[in-house]
Amino acid sequence: MSILVELLKASEGLEKKVPVIDLDGSKISEVALPRVFYAPLREDLVWRGFIHLQTHKLQPKGAFKGSGHKYSVESWGAGYGMARISRIKASGTGKAQAGGMVPSAVGGRPTHPPTPEKKIYKELNRKEKKMALITAVAFTGVLDAVKKRGHRIPENMSLPIVVNSKIESIARTRELREFLEKIGLKEELERCREKKIRAGKGKRRGRRYKRRTGPLIVVLEDLGVSEAAENIPGVDVVKLKDLSVLHLAPGAKPGRLTIYSVNAFEKIDEILLGGLK
Repeated sequence: MSILVELLKASEGLEKKVPVIDLDGSKISEVALPRVFYAPLREDLVWRGFIHLQTHKLQPKGAFKGSGHKYSVESWGAGYGMARISRIKASGTGKAQAGGMVPSAVGGRPTHPPTPEKKIYKELNRKEKKMALITAVAFTGVLDAVKKRGHRIPENMSLPIVVNSKIESIARTRELREFLEKIGLKEELERCREKKIRAGKGKRRGRRYKRRTGPLIVVLEDLGVSEAAENIPGVDVVKLKDLSVLHLAPGAKPGRLTIYSVNAFEKIDEILLGGLK
C-alpha cells in the first residue's frame, strides 16, 4: 500500500484544528492539521534516515601514502647478535642503524591506517528517505515525544505550535526572544543557555562546552528571522523546502520542539507528499 493511501486512511474522518498564535501570544484563528501529522510513529525509520543523512556530511580521511617511508632501510640479517629488523642506512642523521619503515619501529609506517578510499557515504531509497522525514514531522505534534527529548514546555500547550506568518519578518533578536517567552518557552530558553563541560579529550580540541538543542522554527520564506535567531542559544531556523531529519531529530531522537509559521504549515502537505504514490 502506498504511503499517501496510508495517510489518507489514517486521517479519514478526522478534522482536527490547530490554533494559530499571534506575536503577542494570543490566539487569532485556527488551521486544519495537515495529513503528514497522521503518519505512523516509527522511531526506527527516523533513526535510519538520520544515520544515512549524517554520513553525507563526513569528510574522507586517511594516512599519507608515504608515511614512514622517509629513509632507505635494509635488514642486516643474522650473525650480528641484533634483531633482524629493517634498519635505516642513512649516516650522520642521528637515526642511522635505528629501526625504520616497519610498524614496530619509532617513526615507522602506520600499522592499519584509515584509507581515504573507504566508502562512508550511505545511500537511502528516495521513498524511505521521504517517509523518514514525514515521520519526524509527525513526532513534532506528539507531546510525550517532545517532553521525552527534554524540552521544557507548559502543560497546557497544544502541539504542533503554529504562529502568525509575521514571525518570518522578525529581524531583531530581542523581539524573537520576547515572542518565545510570551508563548511559554522562557524555561526552555534558560535550559538552552546552560553550558556543560564536555567529558573526555574534546575539552582540549576546541569543543570544550556542550549546549542543549532548543526550538526549531520552520518558515516558508526567511525574511530576517534566521539572523534574529543566531544569538539565541539552541534556536534554529530552516526553510520548509530545506527541512530534513537532521533538523527534526538531532542525535537520531525524534520529537524536537518545532514552531511552524502558518504559511509553512499550510504548504507542508504539498511539499512533503508531492511526488509520492
